[in-house]
Amino acid sequence: MLFAILAIVAYLGALLWIVPTLAHIDNSKKLNIKAVLGLGSAAVIFHLINLSHLFFVSEGQNFTIVNVSSMISLSLSFIATLALPRWKTVWLPLSIIYALGILSVTLSSFLSGSFIKQLTENTGLLFHLSIAILAYALFFMALLYAIEQRWLDSRLKRKKMSFSPLLPPLMTVERHFFMLTLVAQILLTVTLVTGMIYLHNFFAPEQIHKAVFSFISWIVYSILLLGLWKLHWRGNRVLIYSISGIMLLTIAYFGSRLV
Repeated sequence: MLFAILAIVAYLGALLWIVPTLAHIDNSKKLNIKAVLGLGSAAVIFHLINLSHLFFVSEGQNFTIVNVSSMISLSLSFIATLALPRWKTVWLPLSIIYALGILSVTLSSFLSGSFIKQLTENTGLLFHLSIAILAYALFFMALLYAIEQRWLDSRLKRKKMSFSPLLPPLMTVERHFFMLTLVAQILLTVTLVTGMIYLHNFFAPEQIHKAVFSFISWIVYSILLLGLWKLHWRGNRVLIYSISGIMLLTIAYFGSRLV
């Protein structure tokens, strides 16, 4: 519980630097990257320690929905914090990512549950689940970039864009969105292949929806990547495809657990 409180405090501390800066986004308010980076890094470390205590139990590994969601949130926070010194484009999504970090730590710490699996000796399956979680985190981060891209494009069209160190060039946001989606798509491909190899009941009736929705999501993201690469898509179309893909992947990952 101590590390959960420390993680929440660190996330809140980082948000206290981010939110006021975003509130003055048109006033060229100076970024304090060092403070956010320090607090964000501390939050990630405390989040990891707290999650490890909840996930690794005496009977095995506890794969409750809140624990898996916390893993995804931790992956998001780690990637975004790691990118912060070099990617100015991550500053806007960071506020949402850290807010989700607070929510996930709170839920996983205060909602009890049990869904035990023994995976320490099945390295193939453990690799499959790890890649699946990382793919989902990157797709979700790409969705935040799609929202940022749509917002910047709207400001440009309404001629309300003013210089600010917080506002990255639209082309840079689009390039980073493409990179995140491409890497996530590669990881999703690996997830599908390893699922067929290591999950013996991958095509069983009670599991088939995971394969079907994951594959449909893979098709949606493939079309999106092709549109970005060849047709230079942007705006609402990109956002719609990103939302559709993450919704399909959410149903694939969590659908049977939510019913």
